Amino acid sequence: MGLRIFGALVALVLAGFVARRYRRHQLRRGEALVAGIMIAALAVAAAVPDALNPVLSALGFQPGQERRIIGLLVISNLVTLALAFRGMWRDDQLSSEIGDLVDYMALRRLYESGWEPIPDACAVVIPAYNEAGNLPSVLGQMPTHVDGLQTMPIVIADGCTDDTEEVARSLGAGVIRRDLRRGSGAAVRLGYKAALEADAKVVVTIDADGQHDPKEMKVLVEPILQGHADMVQGSRILGSFEMESTVRMYGVKLFSKLLTVLGRTRITDPSTGYRAMTAQALRRLDLRQDQFYVSEVILDASRKGLRVVEAPITFRKRASGVTKKPNTLKYAWGFSKAITRTWLR
Repeated sequence: MGLRIFGALVALVLAGFVARRYRRHQLRRGEALVAGIMIAALAVAAAVPDALNPVLSALGFQPGQERRIIGLLVISNLVTLALAFRGMWRDDQLSSEIGDLVDYMALRRLYESGWEPIPDACAVVIPAYNEAGNLPSVLGQMPTHVDGLQTMPIVIADGCTDDTEEVARSLGAGVIRRDLRRGSGAAVRLGYKAALEADAKVVVTIDADGQHDPKEMKVLVEPILQGHADMVQGSRILGSFEMESTVRMYGVKLFSKLLTVLGRTRITDPSTGYRAMTAQALRRLDLRQDQFYVSEVILDASRKGLRVVEAPITFRKRASGVTKKPNTLKYAWGFSKAITRTWLR
């Protein structure tokens, strides 16, 4: 009797949950119907236990009140989980569609602003969120040519609320203004798309906070132009750096070993955003991470057989302003998820 009462209570709770989501237009009719059938079956099993014997016996639940109720609870929970996962998938799909629309409009604005791409250039993609104070130094120190290639800076103003867009444009950079902030990974993807549409020969990424030295760009580009690599990743471990956190340093060592094993390519610095790659290599990558994209780039390139090497760079403390990175635990968790998703894919 106790299980029958419990089954009835579960049916009542599920009915309330489904009714509430349906009124809020968070469930489609088909989904509500499937959930309703399971709720009705649970209620029938609680009120008239023998009514569902044929169905439950076919599923392996032998006659007996306890087995009947437990069987229905298991099935109803599985259906509820399926509906929940379907809802999350739909939310992700909708978010992706909205993001794609925002990106399309942002690229339209870039070309409408009069930006003139430079074919066969070295495109420099710079994701920026409220970095108006650091951009003059980053863009001012950037070389006009790298190994004979003219540099073409592209700043992605990712939902900025300061003067990042105006400052970048006044310094001669192409500016992609995206009103909806999606994260550095999504911003880099948008910059990559603009670089490929501009027929760039080499694509470099550099942070907008002044932690990377633009004058060292040749160190990353030269091995590519000499045919020694498809992608060159900057490494503070091989070069020099100003330590900001001992914990983060241990994290760099841990994740570098993990990426080395998973990608079968030696990596000493898995989190720096300073890299260069050929346009052909970039077209082969399947990038989906809105945040923590660096591990995705390295792992995807390594797993696809691209020649990935590292070059020594200088990693400095942020020039001004506050960091946009989450705290250490959130950063480690997000980085781990990005690696797992990329490797499973």
